[in-house]
Amino acid sequence: MLILVLFAASIKLIAQSDNLSPTQPGNPNATPPQASEPSRPKDSAQGSPSPTSSPKPGDSVRLEPIKTPKADYPIRAAQEGIQGQVWVKAFISETGDVDSVEVISGDKMLAEAAVAAAKKWKFRPFIKDGKPVKIATKIPFSFAFSDKVTDTTPPPSAAKDSGGSAGGGSAQGENKNVVQVPQGVSAGLLIHKVAPVYPESARRNHVQGTVVLQASIDKDGRIADLTPISGPKELIPAAVGAVQQWRYKPYLLEGKPVAVKTEIVVNFRLQ
Repeated sequence: MLILVLFAASIKLIAQSDNLSPTQPGNPNATPPQASEPSRPKDSAQGSPSPTSSPKPGDSVRLEPIKTPKADYPIRAAQEGIQGQVWVKAFISETGDVDSVEVISGDKMLAEAAVAAAKKWKFRPFIKDGKPVKIATKIPFSFAFSDKVTDTTPPPSAAKDSGGSAGGGSAQGENKNVVQVPQGVSAGLLIHKVAPVYPESARRNHVQGTVVLQASIDKDGRIADLTPISGPKELIPAAVGAVQQWRYKPYLLEGKPVAVKTEIVVNFRLQ
């Protein structure tokens, strides 16, 4: 029996980049990961608990990590100024050990570090029907340089319920849970921003410009998907690697957080 769980932990590997030149990030010293509370097991896998039914006494209601060693920022990735987010899927045994890890998405160089770290994680055994069972979970690892990270607090009115009005956002077709919001509205909800590292090759070749991304943001405020719309091809990977780590205050529709779509503009200018 295998249960699939979305483990909504934000693993922040903030690289220390003090006294670095603008074009050479240097070798980071990653900070320990910080894990948020995992979500409940989904009912997509056979034998997992239904969200409408209560777990039996003694059964687990969430996956609990007890050991979460940090990932090492790859030296080559640091030297090349590569930032980004890696999602991995960890398969966990009845004892809570990680048996294997699969890469779901992310830069190949960063993925190796994420996999190596995830294999060392340890969880409390997940109990179902009074017995420990195998379980799978998804974990995001984010890699960024500390001087590129900005955390802000939006004003209380930023996520005020728009009720789906045209001024704030409008529902997408038949899916009333996905809202298209203007760029200005989504920007006002931004709480965690990672600025891109200017690619050294683009700098040498005097490449500058604007990258426009179509973003899907889930109801928890995490970037769920990014699609490049326009911009110099040399700059798109750096823009994606930074923006995929952004976090937003949830957008409210009729009093409930909903997933949204918006455009994000990233400017690269040579000075």
